[in-house]
Amino acid sequence: MTPLLVAELVGGIYEAALDPCLWQRLVDRVEEIYPEITVALFSHESHLPAAALTVTANYSDAAMRDYAAHYFSNSPYVDFVPRNGVGQPVRTEAIIREEELFRTEHYNDFMRVHRIGHYGTGMVLEREPGGWASLSFADRRNDTARREHQMQLLRLLAPHFGRAFKLRRTLMDARMAGMAAQAVFDGWMHAAFVLDREGRVMTMNRRAEALVACGEGVMLNRFGQPRSFDDKCSRALDLAFAACRVSADAPMEASGELSGVMLPRRSGGVPLHAMLWPVATAAEFGLPSLPGQVLLIISDPDDTPPGAVAWIARRFALSPAEEKLADAVIAGVPLNEAAENLGIQLSTARTRLKTIQAKTGCHRQLDLVRLAMSVPTVRLG
Repeated sequence: MTPLLVAELVGGIYEAALDPCLWQRLVDRVEEIYPEITVALFSHESHLPAAALTVTANYSDAAMRDYAAHYFSNSPYVDFVPRNGVGQPVRTEAIIREEELFRTEHYNDFMRVHRIGHYGTGMVLEREPGGWASLSFADRRNDTARREHQMQLLRLLAPHFGRAFKLRRTLMDARMAGMAAQAVFDGWMHAAFVLDREGRVMTMNRRAEALVACGEGVMLNRFGQPRSFDDKCSRALDLAFAACRVSADAPMEASGELSGVMLPRRSGGVPLHAMLWPVATAAEFGLPSLPGQVLLIISDPDDTPPGAVAWIARRFALSPAEEKLADAVIAGVPLNEAAENLGIQLSTARTRLKTIQAKTGCHRQLDLVRLAMSVPTVRLG
């Protein structure tokens, strides 16, 4: 039980908590310390073995299949788990006496068949409402000195396993939250990019990936910054990004109007509409946090899923004229251009937009866009 050995195993525990692939290396190292021992690091969910964390040494695939199919259900060791404290090493004879074990189906039809020893030690590593995890050593010979060594080792490692499993749980929750956030991000009706302080893409959703892949209206330069094939439009995009960075720490005025950049297509046709917001404001779109500084959304009028604006119009009783203006604003058309396209004065468009905002409870144009993005869309055909 040298300090070097303990330090090696402690380091392996924390490394495995960060990278689950390393649990096997840790288990194999334990088997090197106790040759021919059966080591099982099991995770169970609702008593069934979980694939998320099942790592063994000298435990055959056939034994694992039999255990998962039936023998976990009659294991005296599984029955003991709810009664044993987390991080408390225990010998197997404290769970079930030898003469009792020899009369069980679990021993006769499983442990003996797969040559799993019954001279063991182990401890519960984690216990949650939905499951638990444990580490166990099983020997075919009763080597009391070796078992005492195992108990000492488990006592030394117990607090580190406890901290490592808390770290593992935190990381798993964070990954799940990140996956959920990405699923929301991918479900948006427009192409969306998260840009860092230099305007480089940090992440993008699926629509953005498809837009860049087709190279029709937006591309990424060698630094990973979004660009138009038209230099004038690229400069306008840079200016809008710079203005967005300046306002990143200042709240947007409630009456402020969103400005957009029109990105022409190589093949002609209706241009794409680009809109940018500070990252603090972008968090309002439903993502718990965004690592970049600016959110860039590019809408394609020719490929916008139907339904969101119509749903908003029905839900909030917008007039046909208000629905048309809302459609333009949500698509990223600057208000002055929307007014021109609809054949109305800019002052009329502003008044109409205020009416739309009052009906929908959206205090800013940004809130209106966010409302549209939250509406589930359905593609027909």
